[in-house]
Amino acid sequence: MNILQKINWKVRKNHITISLLNIFINTNWEGWGFDLLTIQKNLNEYSLLKLCWQLPNGADKQLKFSGDFMFLKTPLLKKLEDLLDNKLWGKLSKLDNIKLTILNFIFN
Repeated sequence: MNILQKINWKVRKNHITISLLNIFINTNWEGWGFDLLTIQKNLNEYSLLKLCWQLPNGADKQLKFSGDFMFLKTPLLKKLEDLLDNKLWGKLSKLDNIKLTILNFIFN
């Protein structure tokens, strides 16, 4: 096996995409907005600054806003998921309950 085959074999499970600037102009999923320094690793997306709006169309779509700041959206969503699991199993402390309330306010 030559060196390139060894490198390919070592990194076969890693899929990384880095984008410096994306501008969304009425795209299907994002709506209007921009995305600054996006790193996508496997299925997780991290962004330095992302602001997106979906404008209402008069029928079924209402104004929606989504965003990311300082690569925090994905880790906070994982923390929210863990806290919801702990709540389901009845293992929430008072501090965890406060965290859950704050994260629910942010993401809902």
